[in-house]
Amino acid sequence: MQSLIPMRKLIPVAMTALSAAGACAQGSPPSSVALYGVVDACLVSHRSANGASAQLNGNCFYGSRFGLRGSEDLGGGLRAIFGLESGFATDTGMPGQGGRFFGRRSTVGLAGDFGSLELGRELPPPHFLISSIDPMQLGIGSASATLWTGSPSTSSGRTDNSVIYVSPAFSGLTARVQIAPGEQTEPLSSRGGDTKGLTLTYRDKSLLAGIGHATVRNPTGTGTDRATTAGAKYDFGGFSLSALAQFGAWEGSRTQQAPSSATAMYSREYRSYVIGGTVKFEVGSLSGTYKRYDDRTGANFDANVVSMVYIHPLSKRTQLYTGLSRLKNQRASSYGVADGSGSYAGTARGGSSRILDLGITHFF
Repeated sequence: MQSLIPMRKLIPVAMTALSAAGACAQGSPPSSVALYGVVDACLVSHRSANGASAQLNGNCFYGSRFGLRGSEDLGGGLRAIFGLESGFATDTGMPGQGGRFFGRRSTVGLAGDFGSLELGRELPPPHFLISSIDPMQLGIGSASATLWTGSPSTSSGRTDNSVIYVSPAFSGLTARVQIAPGEQTEPLSSRGGDTKGLTLTYRDKSLLAGIGHATVRNPTGTGTDRATTAGAKYDFGGFSLSALAQFGAWEGSRTQQAPSSATAMYSREYRSYVIGGTVKFEVGSLSGTYKRYDDRTGANFDANVVSMVYIHPLSKRTQLYTGLSRLKNQRASSYGVADGSGSYAGTARGGSSRILDLGITHFF
């Protein structure tokens, strides 16, 4: 039987190994990884001409999620970056975005003095413009209920196969560009399924303004959904005012025989407008918007939406909120009123519906 190595001989060996590991760590470029997330849930009272319902939902004001983001210093001002984000429903614990594990975001790329270049699944450029200006923060009474954010209609608001470039700020101006091939399995004479988006945004101490454009080619390459969006937000200190306008046409998703839908917004040709603002109190804030959806096809499926939300912070990371949103259909349309969790069904043609949300959000 071999004798054990004396402890006094092991200690110098361990110290040498630790010193070597420390030297390697000091010589390696610094890197960081952060875990973050949001948990949101609310009680909802929904009422329409067809009746009333009460629900406990998740994602009413913010989308519940957890994510990882990180970077590594590669030297010379160059960094490797990545972002992974998974959505879920707080009320059921089920995954969001159609069950995709990182359905909210999955990107990797490089960043430096040139800006950033990332590859993967990401929100389209108009989304960032609209969400920054919308007083409802794309939650209760979200502007995205009447403004298209630029993603394919089947992708949960995100775009797969994306190449995303974000420029550095030049005198307050920033450009964001996204190109995503449709990746058809068979060759086509045109680029079926291709998605493109661009925004140009100006930001200073008080003003945020921008313009964006998005297109999505249908899978067969025979038509294109497109929209141009412009908006601005001005912060006066104690309150802010916002306005958004969008001019679009879903010519890749609608046909001459079915130019628009009574139940799903975005028609072969439409105009959509949002005006609103936020008042800040010593504790809390009150936001409101008026939205007008103008269907320009022969069906003329129009709607008006009025929304208000009050946010009461309990701490820097936890807040309570209550919101009210009412949608009034015009003519034969039957759109459903919406919050961050989606639209609520059961609206009679030409009728109105409303939701009252009481909820809590925690950020980590």
